[in-house]
Amino acid sequence: MSNAFFALGKGRRRASLRFAQGGQNVLVSSPLAVATIWDADILIWATSTMIAARRCSASVPEVLQATRYEILGFPGREVSGGYYERLPDGLERLSRTRVVISPSPWTDEQAGAPWIEDWRITGGVVQIRLGAWLRDAILTPRAVLALDPAYFTLTSGLERLLYLIARRHAGRQRDGWIFEVAHLHRKTGAGQSLAAFVAFLRRVAQNGALPGYRVELSDLQWPERVRFRPIVDRPGDNSVDTPVNNFGSTRLSTAESTPITCEKHG
Repeated sequence: MSNAFFALGKGRRRASLRFAQGGQNVLVSSPLAVATIWDADILIWATSTMIAARRCSASVPEVLQATRYEILGFPGREVSGGYYERLPDGLERLSRTRVVISPSPWTDEQAGAPWIEDWRITGGVVQIRLGAWLRDAILTPRAVLALDPAYFTLTSGLERLLYLIARRHAGRQRDGWIFEVAHLHRKTGAGQSLAAFVAFLRRVAQNGALPGYRVELSDLQWPERVRFRPIVDRPGDNSVDTPVNNFGSTRLSTAESTPITCEKHG
């Protein structure tokens, strides 16, 4: 998900997201509002639940189930009444947002597939059926990357996406990954101008906002390239060198947030 699959603001974005990458044309649209990168936390919870089941050789249910508190508290946040009230809206955006991934240009006949096929909340218990395409992608061997729990503390949607891009491309490579700034701007789908995007990158580089990564610009006046370099040289910093994940990480306990547990025998 290191492309512009989600709206980066918390407001209602009705305009579609469109981009081409690696020979694939991607269109993300909704008749109401495109799902946000914060709504995607629900998908990360669902992913962690499915991976946890697979790791302990349990069956992965077609319909995932948990309490509202388990889903909302999964990122390690303090859950307040406002989160409970906004949960149905997030689930509805995920179910109404359609994704088309095609090697050819989009056509009006391509309806796309939703992130979530069905959901319901009954007595405080949430049931979610993921889109079949997403479920298949999650269960593909080695298709899921672990996230640093500090990702969930990022308050900027663009910072969140930059982290996901760094995690996907730079990973734990010592020299990281270099992007042309103009290409990265297109890749994020950011609505701001290129100049505003460059100013944003400068701030991110200065304040060290991305967990586990250093952002390096080729020129502070007008950079042509940006490098995401993993931080592995600070004592005690293993946020990139060691695979940290929300599927059982010691840095963020998720034991209370997964409905599937592994039983130990003998």
